[in-house]
Amino acid sequence: MRRSICMLIVFLASPTVLASEFTCRANNEIRMISVEYEHKGWQVPCRVKYEKLSENLTEYPWSAKASAGYCEDRATFLAAKLENWGWTCEEQPSESEKP
Repeated sequence: MRRSICMLIVFLASPTVLASEFTCRANNEIRMISVEYEHKGWQVPCRVKYEKLSENLTEYPWSAKASAGYCEDRATFLAAKLENWGWTCEEQPSESEKP
């Protein structure tokens, strides 16, 4: 138990830079993929936001309450899936990386 608490403290104290926003384009269409966090600076709870701008549609295909990194992995997965379908996706700097 004590070891788990120490590992949790180390994890929470470690600085993490998250790249969790993508802009994907195909023809004249744009799709945005991002990760939303319930609390600024925390990795969980989170959810993946998927916006189809030309259709004025927003979906939240994945969320996590306790699994840090899950939403970022799913956002990257979705961008890769769109690229496999012929879209061009560019990773955008996360809020913590912007000047």
